Amino acid sequence: MLSLTRRGLTAIAAALFVSGAALAQNATTLSQAEAGQVRATDRVMGEADAPVTFIEYGSVACSHCAHFQEVGFPAVREAIDAGDVRFVFREMITGQPNIAIAGFALANCAPDNQYFEVIDAMFLNMRSIYEAMQTGEALDRYNEIASEFGFSPEDVQACFSNEQAVIAVQEHNRQAAEDGVRSTPYFIINGDHLIAEENGSGEGYVYTVNGQPLADSQGVIPADHEAATVRRIIALYKGE
Repeated sequence: MLSLTRRGLTAIAAALFVSGAALAQNATTLSQAEAGQVRATDRVMGEADAPVTFIEYGSVACSHCAHFQEVGFPAVREAIDAGDVRFVFREMITGQPNIAIAGFALANCAPDNQYFEVIDAMFLNMRSIYEAMQTGEALDRYNEIASEFGFSPEDVQACFSNEQAVIAVQEHNRQAAEDGVRSTPYFIINGDHLIAEENGSGEGYVYTVNGQPLADSQGVIPADHEAATVRRIIALYKGE
């Protein structure tokens, strides 16, 4: 296992003993309807009466999540600003666990109105964080990123040493396992779980709901993270 090699991440290292396999093994899968409901503990953007509730399970150590954040999420943000989407982000520990837990711990230590900004920064700087971890300079990189949000090195140290912040990330990951989520990014739209499956017709991977391909007037919707695809999905559910 890679180590950040600097003092102050003891709680994060301890958290890694709760493995994803154990979480999955001990989880009782909730109904799809319950997982699709907005929870009191959720991080939310957008109006409560928006016609589309877009839930993402993601990790700040997941390269596919970072790709979605870069190319697909701008379409979600457009819809949030237009009043069409209520967006929910749920944390999972996928990818390199130290990086996922550290990034989420920082986001949860920030003021509530900065949470999504810190998450954005974690995605944007994911590659540089991975590179810094390889050279034992990850804590310095986190200090640099966190300084953009008013964190001092002492604040970062305190956050990484805050057992409650780490436990909160573990709890979110446990809840995701109970929701039946095993990989990221994963989406629930208006209660429908979008599953990427290979289409036997040769169209490659497409989104399915309850085993049926998700389709609009243009045809079957591909399982990619492009902005055009996200807009199609939002328009489809908005029009229901």
